[in-house]
Parts: sequence; structure tokens; C-alpha cells
Amino acid sequence: MSGSRLGRTVLLTVLAGILAGCGGSASSTGTAATSPAAKASGSTGTASASSASLFTPIVEPFDPGHPARTKSAPASCGGETSTIAIEQCYDTRTENVDAAIDAVQSARYASASPSGKVTILSQDRAWLGARQPVCAVAFNTGGTIDGISAASCLLDESNARLDALKGITPPEAKLKSTDSQDPNEMSWYTTPEGSRITMTDTQGDETGGVIIAWTVIGGADGFVVNPKQFYFLDGSFTDPGIVGSPDPTYHRVAPGKELQFGIDYSKLPEDPNKTLTGSVYVYAPGSPVAAWGAP
Repeated sequence: MSGSRLGRTVLLTVLAGILAGCGGSASSTGTAATSPAAKASGSTGTASASSASLFTPIVEPFDPGHPARTKSAPASCGGETSTIAIEQCYDTRTENVDAAIDAVQSARYASASPSGKVTILSQDRAWLGARQPVCAVAFNTGGTIDGISAASCLLDESNARLDALKGITPPEAKLKSTDSQDPNEMSWYTTPEGSRITMTDTQGDETGGVIIAWTVIGGADGFVVNPKQFYFLDGSFTDPGIVGSPDPTYHRVAPGKELQFGIDYSKLPEDPNKTLTGSVYVYAPGSPVAAWGAP
């Protein structure tokens, strides 16, 4: 073989080896970076480790740009001298509670499994996303008082959430009776899941009883209605009531949606305690869920 042909053969062999090495390296790297399975799951090793280590704190819509933080606030907002000052007072108190929520959730997150971390973040997002819409549905008369009531509602939502995360059993909520249709004059209760409940005394019935209109606004998890849990209570006397039509039993109120249903408490004249005057409505979490009766 001539020297020229031998040199050409050696050169081609070397080039082939180099190209093969480069091709193998590029293929290996490309598969790791662009694998369809990796894209679909979004779970490459580096990304998973990074996302699993990050807790997402609450960022207030009324105080954006940083996680919720604790600031000084008046003990009572009603004593402030202007509508804006009252709303700011409620906002500050809400942010203080939200900072406490973050502390509880961050501690849970730190010791949670990877799937547990995902659940915590998902539940936090859902609750925070539903909070403002729920309050907006509750107070939408168009008056300036709506702003104050909605700000107070946000605080109620956060307090209920914090108690639930701490494992505190919700207390019975005594709702004052009213026949007003103004939501700013109604008594409201916030469930641990963020649903809102109120009621109005709509009218008497022909038996001497009372027809109560219950209103539910679904929180982040919605609210499943069981009318058997809404009844009159006065000492040992109870009246389960007669559910009006359409029957809302087991209807799920979607997050941010409102449902009103009526119950006719027709046995009230049989109450041996005769303490209906000044009676209040009680929402008792658990079983029974809701009741109303004498104080």
C-alpha cells in the first residue's frame, strides 16, 4: 500500500472514531434533556429536588410583593375614623393571621413527604384563591360598607383557616335573627374550609312556625348541604323543620357560588320552653352542623 493511501486510510479511521464519539455523547445528553416522559411528568431530578424544597407563602392581594408579615394593628377596627382606615386595619390583622398560617404550614411542609408537600401547596392555593371571591359574593350591595364587610370577611376566613390548621375545634356560632335582606346586617359564620353561612327570618307560616332562608356560599372545597343538620334548638326541644322545594339535600355548592334554601320550622308552637323571643340561630360544626334556638 502506498504511503498516500495508507495516510488517507488512517485519517478516515480517526475521523470516524471522533464522529462516533461525538454522536454518542450528543445522543445521550439529548435524551436526558428532551425525553418526552421527562417533559410530561415535569420531574427531572434537579427540578423535582428544587420544587420539593420550596414552600410557597401567602402573598396578600392588598399588600403584594412579599410574603405575609406581622405588623402592628388596632385591637378593634371599628373605632377607626374613616372607611379607608377601617379597611386597612382589617387588612393588617388579616395579614398577621396569614403570617401565622404560613408558620404552621411551613413547619408541616418541612416534615412532609414529597406527595404531602404537593398536597399542602395545592390546598393552600385553593383556599387562598377562593377567599376573596367568597367574600365578594357575600357583600355586593354596591354601598361603601361592602368594602369594610368584605375586609372583615377576609379576616374571618383566615382565622377559621388558622384554627383548623392548629386542630382547634370550631365553636358554635350564634347568629342573630334578622329579617333584613342586607348582607351587611346579617350574622355570618365561616367554616374551617372557608364556606360562609347565614340566615334570614323570611316569614311565619300558618301553624305559627317560622320559615328560615339559609344561605351558603361555597369555600375552596365547596359545601355539601344536609338539611337535617340545620334545625331549631331550645333546650331539649328540637324542630327538624320541613325542607322547602326544591330539596337541596346533598347538593354541592361549588366554590364561590351561592345557594339559598328554605326550611319551615312548623313545630315551634309546641316548644314547652316558650323562649322564642330573642332566640338566636346557631351553626354548630360537626353533628349537628347547624341549629338555631334560644340563647
